[in-house]
Amino acid sequence: MKRITIGLGVLLAMLAAPAAAMTFMTVDYVCPVGGERFSASTMGSGTAFGHFLDGRAYGAIQSPWPLVECPGNGFLLFREAYSQAERKALGAYVQSDDYQRLRGTETSYWRLAQLLQVIDAPAAEQAGALQRASWQASPAQYPRYVAAAAAAFARQCPDDRAVRDGQWLYCQMLLGEWERRLSRFEPARARFIRLQPQVAPLVAGQDRERVARQFAAEIAQQLQLIEAGDSRATMAVDADAPAAATAGAQPGFPDDAASAADTAASPAGTTADTAAMAADAAAEAARDAAADAAAGEGDR
Repeated sequence: MKRITIGLGVLLAMLAAPAAAMTFMTVDYVCPVGGERFSASTMGSGTAFGHFLDGRAYGAIQSPWPLVECPGNGFLLFREAYSQAERKALGAYVQSDDYQRLRGTETSYWRLAQLLQVIDAPAAEQAGALQRASWQASPAQYPRYVAAAAAAFARQCPDDRAVRDGQWLYCQMLLGEWERRLSRFEPARARFIRLQPQVAPLVAGQDRERVARQFAAEIAQQLQLIEAGDSRATMAVDADAPAAATAGAQPGFPDDAASAADTAASPAGTTADTAAMAADAAAEAARDAAADAAAGEGDR
């Protein structure tokens, strides 16, 4: 599947607005835990027309990308292959009462974060899963999900890090977004004011001018929202769009504190993430690689 990490490549891929529409296909799977065979209607591609300030894509796409779920035990497919030790640890956890209870109360990416923790996956991968869980969260879940995601991201980009780069900047912008969404306006304001003069020096790579413009525009947008006391989910401005088009950028979901267009996890087995398992895996990998190259650094 696609790498679930913190990366500029994610933003660049959305800015590129791929031409394909949202498509689905039926794919046969074998559950890595338990061996259950099943078929699932699977999203093969999608088109992002832009993104929200928390990174969630919008357009002819489901965001986050839906995960394959084994209908019987609820295991979520997130890799093509697992080591023997990983299968043993994941199998024990998936069969536990704790995990089975989560199936009825938590979103798919929240459960994925728990699975990643069980196998001690890279911290950036766990943080990325928690970020995507926040995109699925209900209003009641949102504060808890964001607190977990923010804690994970803060460990990846501490405020006092001496060596900084574009990844650190993007991570810090997400921390500020979550502060604003939780109505912590003063910490958010202070963070974005600190970040403003750092955009140009920190953004690198082949597409640095466009990314720097976008980051600067989003920071300015955040400060306007904070000044207005607005904690709503908001679509990011497009720094390269005509001024008339960006001047009236509107919040995405005025009445929903959690901003979940795809609020809860889809029913088990109805959708799946097949970036590496379905027929269009090669194209998806190529888009990821191109985005990483444009950013000048890979997902970490």
